[in-house]
Amino acid sequence: MSPSPSAVSAVAAAETLLVALDFDGTLADLGDDPMAVRPREGNVDLVSRLSALPNTEVVILSGRQLRDLRFLSGMEHVARLVGSHGAEPQDGLALSDAESSLLEAVDLRLREVLTEADDDRVWVERKPAARVLHVRLLEDEVRKRRVLDHAMAFFRPVGGVHVTEGKDILELAVLDVTKGSYLEAARNEYGADAVLFIGDDVTDETVLRTLSHGDLGIKVGSPDDGPSAATAFLPDTAAVTAFLREFAEARAAATA
Repeated sequence: MSPSPSAVSAVAAAETLLVALDFDGTLADLGDDPMAVRPREGNVDLVSRLSALPNTEVVILSGRQLRDLRFLSGMEHVARLVGSHGAEPQDGLALSDAESSLLEAVDLRLREVLTEADDDRVWVERKPAARVLHVRLLEDEVRKRRVLDHAMAFFRPVGGVHVTEGKDILELAVLDVTKGSYLEAARNEYGADAVLFIGDDVTDETVLRTLSHGDLGIKVGSPDDGPSAATAFLPDTAAVTAFLREFAEARAAATA
């Protein structure tokens, strides 16, 4: 179910528009080495073009920590970058003593999870307010599920730790912030009349569920992948680039 021309035209013509884009799996292809990922060719220029249009705010809203997003995206000077699912705005964040202590407790428990997994292909990414357990490199889907389920059962009873499952990952955060809660605040801050959002992961559903009539929420993938609050789908990252090119032209015409 591709975005309908009427929905695209309506959002492109909004008086004030907020464009929020996921990074991995949306602007960039997914990869086994997270630090080797880069935006697809043309996407930096397209984001820059959209950002330069009148009354158009562009946010790259990623689960990555802000430091890595700045390094990998190449978009720091053409869009607002927000990391850690909204917990790391462009000016960064600071944890309280209690939150820092809780993060240390997460580290201790994760060591037990890694010991139980006993496989170098299971690893932990450290973010300023979270830890992320990665199982993407495991080839056996049953084994992936077993490791994630074990970690989930281990952490769900821990008060103050917010557990979120994504594509081959389990995120353990000490701040209760989602992409959806960030986007709602950004919409109010910017005074946006409409929102265009594109994302590919389970965590992006928190944004898609906040959208309303007049917005356009697009999921990268297929409706057959599972339940989604998206109103339209694009099959892959190449289709995202093609869509952004057409949308930038429509927005430019509407704001001329």
